[in-house]
Amino acid sequence: MDGWSYVTSSLSMRAGVKTAANLIMAGSTNDTATQAVAIASWEKRPADGQVALSRIYMCGTTVVDASTLCSGPKAPSVFVQIQASATWEPPVTFGVFSASSTIGHLEVIRVR
Repeated sequence: MDGWSYVTSSLSMRAGVKTAANLIMAGSTNDTATQAVAIASWEKRPADGQVALSRIYMCGTTVVDASTLCSGPKAPSVFVQIQASATWEPPVTFGVFSASSTIGHLEVIRVR
């Protein structure tokens, strides 16, 4: 039962992140709203469950800020990082899954 609980908690978290990723790929630019949708679609989210979105701007392999132009003058590539984390609590403290554990999921989507 503990193993199943761990897997379903992890899959539920991933579903919330995937919902956010789908919104980003569909063109959403409101990171706050996308974050709220990810949290809302995370079924049975633990009390400490959280989702964070951040935008990363890159010229080649160098991270830059949003206002920087790359050589050429070319706009930097834009990536949205979606990170979810929570503490999984076992429903029954027995066997291999007898202690709580941190679970997490990360997705990075290139938007430009």
